[in-house]
Amino acid sequence: MTSFLAAVLLVGGVMALIKLFGLLPRAWQAVHTSRRALSVMHDPALGDDRKEALLQGYSLSLLRSFLDLLIRGTGAIVIPVGLLWALECANIVSLKAVLDLTLSWPFLLGGVLAAMAACWLFEN
Repeated sequence: MTSFLAAVLLVGGVMALIKLFGLLPRAWQAVHTSRRALSVMHDPALGDDRKEALLQGYSLSLLRSFLDLLIRGTGAIVIPVGLLWALECANIVSLKAVLDLTLSWPFLLGGVLAAMAACWLFEN
């Protein structure tokens, strides 16, 4: 039972931190930036110099977005895993048992269903 609660804490912590760190809106911003860059490349009305200037700006924006998503995404995973590691050091829970549980089909299916229900509840 302790492994199950720790696994729920792990998954819930990652999901909460993804929301708290604003990863999804930032990812969509990167998608919109790449779409704008693609439209610039296909715009016949723009000259090569103008295209180059715009695309350099977009490439810097995409690089910043990548680094931002990398740091925030890593934090969203490392913080809950670090908490579980601290619980393992205190001999409260086995990190291996928790990770094995999170990879089991029943837990994965239940997690997906719970995440879908949570998204539906919080979006409405």
